[in-house]
Amino acid sequence: MDKYLYFLRHATAEVIRPNQLDIDRCLIEKGRLQARRVAAFMQRNAIVPEAVFSSPYPRAAQTAAIVRKEAGLPAVQELEWLALTTDSQFAYQQLQQLLAELPTHALLVGHEPDLSLLIGSLLGSENMAFKIKKASLTCLCYQADQNSFQLEWSIPAKFM
Repeated sequence: MDKYLYFLRHATAEVIRPNQLDIDRCLIEKGRLQARRVAAFMQRNAIVPEAVFSSPYPRAAQTAAIVRKEAGLPAVQELEWLALTTDSQFAYQQLQQLLAELPTHALLVGHEPDLSLLIGSLLGSENMAFKIKKASLTCLCYQADQNSFQLEWSIPAKFM
């Protein structure tokens, strides 16, 4: 059975301030609007993930929470391996282990360049195949019978 994984890069966050840790950055109003735009796009296109996973970093968790609420999705589960600067091979292994348990549609919210590296690995590329812009939604189809992923589409928030 095919599974669809939706990768969402967090929406626009505040610029890092002096003495602020990158991990503590939160969404700004533009980011909250982008997250709502993503949720509306998902609703218009009947994209209804049965599971939502997010990086524990506030900007990703806030993006996931807004999309979850606006699109009526299930509760967000935080996964440490979706955090910024997680080794792409480790994230790849973690996702491979999770695949069997995933429902048909799942949303993963994370960061750059991590998502691009992970998606590249899933598609069989050792290099970053493309760069995901803030609040972009990318869909991969996992074909279990072939044990392979295929890129379905990738859309930046400004086109949603």
